[in-house]
Formats: sequence, C-alpha cells, structure tokens
Amino acid sequence: MFGRAKCKLCGDSVRFALRHLREKHPETLKDRDVIKLNMSRILEKFFR
Repeated sequence: MFGRAKCKLCGDSVRFALRHLREKHPETLKDRDVIKLNMSRILEKFFR
C-alpha cells in the first residue's frame, strides 16, 4: 500500500498500517480474532 490509509479507530491518516496499530492501538493486535487475520483482512477491518 503506497498511499495513505485512514484509520477507522481514530481517524488518523497513516502510511504504515501495522506500525500505526502497534504504536497507537496495541490492544487490537492482542485480540485473538485479529491475530488469525492476514494483512489484507486487517486493512479492510481497521483502515479505509
């Protein structure tokens, strides 16, 4: 993903989705349902 994505949780415009989730929303990555998802599903769920 080369453009910016908008986070559905906080509304920030981010370039690096996983880094944003790790730094700003670490509780989301600890969820067992999210751990099972692949990268494209994580982008669909948390970013526009």
